[in-house]
Formats: sequence, structure tokens, C-alpha cells
Amino acid sequence: MFASTSAFCRLAAVAGLLAAVPAAAQTKIKTKVKPGSASAAPAKAAVDAAPAGGSLRYTLAMPAPQTHYFEVRMDMQGFGQEYTDLKMPVWAPGSYLVREFARHVERFKAQGANGQALAVEKLDKNTWRVHHAGQGTFRVDYGVYAYEISVRTSFIDADHGFALGSSIFMYPALAKNMASQVTVQPAAGWATVSTALRAAPGMQKFVYQSANYDELADSPIEIGNQKVLNFTANNTPHQMAMYGPYQLADESRFLGDMKKITEEAQRVVGQNPIDHYLFIVHHLEAGGGGLEHLYSTTLGARPGTYSSEAGYKNFLRLVAHEYFHLWNVKRIRPVALGPFDYDHENYTHMLWVSEGQTEYMANQIAQRAGFYTAQQYYDQLAAVLGGVENQPGNKLQPVAMSSFDAWIRGYRPDENSRNSEISYYDKGEMVGMVLDLMIVQATNGQKHIDDVFRLLYDKYYKGLKRGFTDQEYQDAVAQVAGRRFDDFFQNYVYNARTLDYNTALGYVGLTLTSTPASPNGSLGANIANRNGHYVVTFVKRDGTAWNGGLNVNDEVLQLNGAAPTDESVKQALFNTAPGTALKMQVKHGALTHELSLTLQPDPDRTYQIQPVASPTPDQQRLLAKWLGK
Repeated sequence: MFASTSAFCRLAAVAGLLAAVPAAAQTKIKTKVKPGSASAAPAKAAVDAAPAGGSLRYTLAMPAPQTHYFEVRMDMQGFGQEYTDLKMPVWAPGSYLVREFARHVERFKAQGANGQALAVEKLDKNTWRVHHAGQGTFRVDYGVYAYEISVRTSFIDADHGFALGSSIFMYPALAKNMASQVTVQPAAGWATVSTALRAAPGMQKFVYQSANYDELADSPIEIGNQKVLNFTANNTPHQMAMYGPYQLADESRFLGDMKKITEEAQRVVGQNPIDHYLFIVHHLEAGGGGLEHLYSTTLGARPGTYSSEAGYKNFLRLVAHEYFHLWNVKRIRPVALGPFDYDHENYTHMLWVSEGQTEYMANQIAQRAGFYTAQQYYDQLAAVLGGVENQPGNKLQPVAMSSFDAWIRGYRPDENSRNSEISYYDKGEMVGMVLDLMIVQATNGQKHIDDVFRLLYDKYYKGLKRGFTDQEYQDAVAQVAGRRFDDFFQNYVYNARTLDYNTALGYVGLTLTSTPASPNGSLGANIANRNGHYVVTFVKRDGTAWNGGLNVNDEVLQLNGAAPTDESVKQALFNTAPGTALKMQVKHGALTHELSLTLQPDPDRTYQIQPVASPTPDQQRLLAKWLGK
């Protein structure tokens, strides 16, 4: 049913795709999102001057891992110009924030083939110019401090190393499409290297090759003594590099469930673009999250993740999300997201598709694979729906602008974020749900959102070998549905109108109901006990506190005439009737304020999605299609 790509074809396809598409430039930032505009306009790219017959070889060493440094060497041959500019990316694809990886680079130096030092100048924050006066062969060495543990940054200590390519390896500015070789030299006592990069020809251990810099940057490397598990999905080998302690009662069940998730994900598009895959799993006390790559992913999990049924299934949903990125983002993508501009933000309005619909499909995949009943799936959707509709920012920020502003807002939340923003993950999942239901209804159960992904994969990834624009995505939905949904996109994607959930759910015999989250009054604020000081940490837009003058960082000195306690704060926040007046004395900076706040009814609601009592045969048939049965 699925055809795996050969190693040669895979490398050729990656190189061909990246060579065929011009680098995407920035769109001009607009104050108003316009439907149908391109995610990013193609720009004139600098000429790739990769030297014919030249070579680029990296060495990744870690002689003193306890100091948290990777040592990088670049051996370059065939570069006959007077100088070569080397660049370090400012961000990691898949994580939309400028992280300034160059700030961790130290001890940059260059030398010619004869060992003589070469002149180096730094041109800007992430560009180093090496003057080699026509010497085609030269060497560069530098150190990278790596001590931020996450799926989107590099890390090394005495226990293991994790090298994220975009934060470790520089590239020749005018030779980004140049193939390269990487030799990994593990620290003393470390015996295992896990990466999706292919082994270079020959018998030398820990030597890998990449078709171009994009592939190198998109292939993280785990080094240490991690445990490696293996399973096969649709004749494709999959590895799991398991770092850190974890409790797993039944390894065979776990690998069987991984197989179910990955095979179910492959059924969505129906074409398998890989011939190998790697999961790097970091088991840490603060574990969580994931980051997708071209042939791998990095996941965070707590040591006890697999010990509870809820934790176990949540991990499988995370696996489904990152694995489905193999199609949606890594191959089916907005035009802005590859080939990448590593120097600047890569703007797109479409992260609600790239991330939000990936999350929607992840939950669909877990349900289709049998890990959740239909009602459990409805409950998951209702919980996300409630989070979206109870967040004030949902009424202000369109999901397209949430995508566009990810670079300045999404990864930098503050005390007012919930009042002014909405997540393109959660809102995108809800838009995806409603859009899927509309497609099912419009096609009388013949098509669903899977067919949109299939069309985009065939037309843009395989056919045109590029990403799609905003308008082209709407066109693809229209082609699948047999009708246009332009008003839908205008109202719910490019503006912040409330989705018509009930109409969409009604197509498949489901109904949405809601009840007040609490019968009590609401202060509309959060208060935390910080070493005996009761400090306001959040004030909700248009709530009692917002309108009454309570501020974030105010310290509550008295509550109804007495010093606050955990119990009195809990009573005031959660167990006081609407209309009750709270007397508060608060310290606001150096000033003391006396406030009298009359509690409003709690505006939040709890949502339920349930089947109607007597669904029609048509509703039952459409429901089965929507659930992927």
C-alpha cells in the first residue's frame, strides 16, 4: 500500500526540491490581514556559488562535555575566492522565534592549508568573513556553548549531548546547497550516536552525509549511551533513541502502539515519503513538547510518562502530532517555510494549518488507531473548544494574525497574552474541525480533510516542488469540497468571529451544549502565594478586577479587613456568590490602594459535545466518514 523511497531517490529529491525553489523573503507586515494573500512572496535569491568539485567536512567533538561545549571544525576545499562568509542561523525551523544562536559561538579562528592563521572579521551578528586570499583549502574552528535543554536548542553535559544542527553548524553563505560530511567524535565513555543523517560511504564509524545545509540543520544528533528501540511500520524501519530514566512496564506493547500510530498517520495522505525515521526522546523532570524534522523528531517526556494511562496516551498523541509533520510542514507547507531564510523571520499566515491542523489530525489519528472512544474524542475537542472560547484574546486576534505574529508574540507570553492573543494551535484545531465537517457535508460523505492534504501533497510537493500560498490553500479546499468557502475563511481565519460549531457538528448528528463553569462570582484574576506574599499574576479582560483597578503584580495586604490566607484567597476566588463586594487593600508599587470590587458572575463556560438522541441515517453515515471509519 505504501512505497518507500530509495536512499538515492530520497537524497536526490531533497536536493532537487531545494535547488528548484527560490528562497522565500519576508512579506511586508500589514496592519490588517487580507484573505487570499500569499504567505510570503518569493524573493530574488543570492547566487549559490558552491565550488565545483569542492568539499565541506564538519567535525563535531566534545572533549570536555561537563563544560557544556561542542567543538566544531569545518574543513573546506575548492573555495577559490578571496574570502568566504560563514553564517550561523538565528532560528530553528519549526520553532518560530529568533533565538540568536550566534551568541553562543566562541573562539572562532581560521587557518590555511599550511597552518598559517587567516584573517577573520565579523560582519554582523551571525556572519564571519574568512579572508583566505585565493587559498582554496582552509579550516575553521569554533566552540558552541550548549546548556539549554529543550527540543529546540542544543545541550551537552556529562551525561549526554544533543546537537540541533541550526544552532551548531555554520554554513557558507553562498553555498547553502553544498553537500557535506559530518564526523561525530563522542566524549569518552559514550558509545552511541543517533541521527537521521545517513552514514557516509565506507566503514568509518560515526561519519554521516547530508545533501545540503537544510538537511544538516534539520537532522538533530543525540550522543551518549541512550537506549535504542526498533520497530517497523509499513516496511519502514523506525528507531527510538531513549535518553534518561523512564518506567515502561511492557516494551512490546509500547512498540506495537507506536507502530499503530505511525501506520495510521501514513494512511492520511496514503504515500510514504521516508525509508527510515528516528524518534529522539528526552526523559526529563520538566519534559514535554516536540519539534519536527525531515526524517526525525525530538520529543520531551517525564520519566513517569508511561506509568499512567492518561500520560501514556498523551505521549502517543504527541507522537502522532510530530510524526504527521512528515507531511504537513516538512513537505506540505506554506511557501514561506522552505527553503529557509536562516537570517530573518519567515512570515506566514498559515501556522493555523501547519500546526493547528496537525494537532487536529494528531487527535484524529489517535482516535482512528483505537486509543480513544468516539465520546472520549468528543470530550477532547470540547476541552480545546472551551479553552479557545473562554480566552478573551480569541475575540480580538484572528488566527491568521496569530500565525503571522508568532515571531514576536507566540513564544514570548506575558501577563496580558491571554487577553490579547489566541493560540494558532488551539484555534487552528477548531478551525480544522469545522472545516473538516463542512467538507464531509458538502461532499455528502465522499471526502474529508484527508483529501485536502492528499491534493496539496501531490500538486505542490510532488508536482510543483514548492509550497502553497494562502489563496492556493483555499483553492485546494474548494476543489475537494466542490464549492468555495471564501466567506468562511474571511470571517473565521482572517477575522475573529466565533465559529459556528453547532451547525457543523449537527451535520454528523452531534450537538454542542454549555453550562456556566461555576455558579459563583468571579474576581477575574489569579493570585499566587509567593513566600507568604499574595501577588496578582493575571487579570482577565473586562472582568471584575480589570474594571475595578486590580493590577498584575499588586500584592494583597488585606482581604475583607484581614491578612490574606490560602483559605481566604481560595474562598474569594472560587466560592463567593455573584454580587458580593470584596474589600481589598493592595500594594501597587510603592503605593497602597483601597479597592471595593463587586463580583460579576463567572463568564467562563464548560462545553460538551454529545450525539443527538436520534441521529438520521445520513448523519450516521457522515459521522463515520468524519471519524475515519
